[in-house]
Order: sequence, then structure tokens, then C-alpha cells
Amino acid sequence: MVLAIGKNRSRIVAYLAVFIALVTVFDAIPIIPGLYSGVWDSWIFLLSPIIGVLLGPMFAILAVGLGSYLGHFIYFRDPFEFLFLLGAVLGAACAALIFQRRWKPVLIIYSVLLAGYFLTPVTWILPLIGIWDILLGYGILLLFILLINQKWWPTVHSQDIWLRLLFCVIIGLEADILLRVFILVPGQTYWLFYGWTVEVLQILWLTAGLITPTKVALATLFTVTIGFSLLQILPQTGVPLTEEYRGMNNTLPPKAEGRV
Repeated sequence: MVLAIGKNRSRIVAYLAVFIALVTVFDAIPIIPGLYSGVWDSWIFLLSPIIGVLLGPMFAILAVGLGSYLGHFIYFRDPFEFLFLLGAVLGAACAALIFQRRWKPVLIIYSVLLAGYFLTPVTWILPLIGIWDILLGYGILLLFILLINQKWWPTVHSQDIWLRLLFCVIIGLEADILLRVFILVPGQTYWLFYGWTVEVLQILWLTAGLITPTKVALATLFTVTIGFSLLQILPQTGVPLTEEYRGMNNTLPPKAEGRV
């Protein structure tokens, strides 16, 4: 995490209250008024990666989980949507882990969920185009691991932050989508909850390959630009930061110190 929370109870409560409130507001605003279900029917997908970066995985799970559930009660959807909210929680946690360069748990999560998807017989007749962005996300995760393990990661502070933000938002949001897909297809909720036939699912898979990548692209642009500016401003505001983040500032070239 970037924000220094530690075991200070008052600080924990304050940060959680602020971010839960933000998530609640973002989740209660529909992308398209009247749309009550579907992948990311609210604007929470813009906020969850940044919350993961700032709070770390555990507190991000609490903030995104509680906030999104409150938002769903304010702007009530199909009751089944409460189960799919787990995707947003997982996405925030994975974004936090990737920003911290802790890739092993994320690799395990991706691999298990993807294996479960492809081992489900109904997926054998679904077009791959429906999950092409998830597969690309898995490839990006492998690229991230390669850059870390081969020591090809840049040491310049600004480049380091840019790349962390870029990788964490894409991998985190694709993990969000992947869990929702896992609940829908291997979890059999496509017919248990919605009564869809396989033919309907095939049609939805063709459109999903267009909708979800568009939202990931929007969230990537938002997170990288807003997140980078935020991480530049925070050290100058007196907001307590973790020692790890303060330590990264020490690796800056002399001319860059004090500007990030």
C-alpha cells in the first residue's frame, strides 16, 4: 500500500470511511440509467484499482466490498448481482498485489480460474473472442513476471510508477472479469439464475468481447493518469506514506528529488 495505515485504529477507520463512501457513490451511479445487471453496470471499475494501490489488498477488500454492497442497496439491482460483486473485490486486491510486485498469488488465482473455465464442457462451444481480453490479461501478467524476474524492470522512479499502475489496472480488472465469468459459466449461474440457454450464452459471448475491453481501456486511462498525478502530489501534502514508498523516492536521480 502507499498510504501508511499501520495499526492506528483511528487512521484505519478514517481511511476506510472515506474510501467506502467513494465506492458507494461510484457504485450507485449507473453507466446507463435503467441498466440493472451486467458486467460493471456502475462506475466502480474506475475506482477499484486506485483503491488497491493506496490501501493495499486487505483494506481494499474491505473498502471495495462494503462500498459496492452499499451502492447496490442504494441503486438496487437484480439480487443475483450481489454475488458478482466479488469480482470487484478480487480485482482491487489483485491490483494492489501487482502494484506491490507480489505476483505469485495473482498467478495462482488467474491459473485456477482459467483452468476451471476451460475444464467446463459448455465453454468448449463458446467463442474465444468472448474472453480474448482475459487471455490477453493473463499474457500481460506473464510479461509482468518476466520483467520482474529477468531484472528488466526500470529503476527510474517515474517509469517504475507508470509501469506499476499500467500493469496493476489491466491485470486487476481482468481478474475482476475472470471471476465474474467463472461464477457465470463454470458456476452454472447462467441458467440457475437467469435461465439462459447455451445459444443465448453464445450470443452474449460475441458482444462481451467488445464491451469489457472498452471498459478496461477507459479504466486504464483513468487510473494511469489520475493515479500517477495523485502519487506525485501525496508526498507533498504531508499524508503519511509507507516506508516502502518513501524508500522508492530515495532511488530517484538527484534532479528529480522533491518533485514526486
